[in-house]
Amino acid sequence: MTLLDILPSLRGTTTSRLDPTVWPVTTHYHHGRITVGGVDLDEVADRFGTPTYVLDEVGLRGVGAAISRGFRDAEVLYSTSSLLTGGVARWVAGQQLSLVVHSQHEVVLARRNGVDLDRIVLLISSGETGSGPAMTLAVGHVGRLVVDAGVPIDTIAAPEQRPHKTVVRVHNCRSTDALVGRVVDAPALELIGVRCDAAPNPGDIRDQVLTAVAVMCDTYREHQVLMTELHVGVATDGTAIDGVSELGDALENAVVEACIRNRFPRPRIAVDFGESITGRAAVTVCRVRGVDRTDSGRPVVVVEGSAGSAAAIAAGEPVAAAIANRHPLGPTEVFSIVDSRGVMGDHICSGVVLSQDLRAGDVVALVGRDGRDLLDSATVVSVAHGRTHQIQAG
Repeated sequence: MTLLDILPSLRGTTTSRLDPTVWPVTTHYHHGRITVGGVDLDEVADRFGTPTYVLDEVGLRGVGAAISRGFRDAEVLYSTSSLLTGGVARWVAGQQLSLVVHSQHEVVLARRNGVDLDRIVLLISSGETGSGPAMTLAVGHVGRLVVDAGVPIDTIAAPEQRPHKTVVRVHNCRSTDALVGRVVDAPALELIGVRCDAAPNPGDIRDQVLTAVAVMCDTYREHQVLMTELHVGVATDGTAIDGVSELGDALENAVVEACIRNRFPRPRIAVDFGESITGRAAVTVCRVRGVDRTDSGRPVVVVEGSAGSAAAIAAGEPVAAAIANRHPLGPTEVFSIVDSRGVMGDHICSGVVLSQDLRAGDVVALVGRDGRDLLDSATVVSVAHGRTHQIQAG
């Protein structure tokens, strides 16, 4: 029990409560400790070591459900630019969401953890394609491809049974015309739809959908190919999913308007919210090895390393941080964080605001803007209703 528990009136002079718009939805203080999903984060550190990436199952399910309700009959796409571990892939499969992947490794991981073949969407951007056996293997194990302008179509080999179902990414009508023609002429590809990307506001969603459906209409007139899928990426930039119902209504209205204007049959809709699906649903836990104040500049927090954290330099910056094992006392200070096995100049995170009384042995919780794993943790656990489950990383 801490002094703050004995004298609750002192709490008004300490660090403010955790911001509910940033931290996972089940985050609370309990006797001076931070809990997520009813589990003390310092107990997670004791049991699993650090750094450990903690997923709030209630938050994840809430986000998925909110998107599904807001976009009603649309297919929900989960993007691996946010996170992909074996456990998260299994969660995606269990929620019957579809997975947007970017590499052969992610394809194999998804299939290994139960994601249905037809629900894997491989997005290939210009400059990211491989060639030869690697590309053939990756493409051969997905349900759909999304190809961007500049992608070398001829490097994609056809599978044995049927051509790859292919979606073209639309930036504007002029640049898309050439890409559509190349896909139509490619024997390894079957053109089934288009993808457009929009800002999270009704006006841009309308503009992008009108352009995309116009491309679908022009393709039918020029190539006699009737596309049936419209993929819409909503560029949330890791922000929390607010007003999803309004965006769902905007998308529905835009699709109806575009189809009426072009006299085009309604396509099947798929929505990709990218990183935001893990926003407010995850936290990275690390233990402090020591605090270095010898440099005249910003003090450095040395945290326990992991098998993967050395590769996570500049993986992302936290928007919030807090001491998880006790109430902090006194004013705050800006720190940088470094892996205990790394070079002191190689900061994993910078601009981390924590209490000045931070010391060795403390457990620190970090939250990223899009919920990603800031320290490339070797361990991933999910928490819910006071229970903890370790997720295999694939």
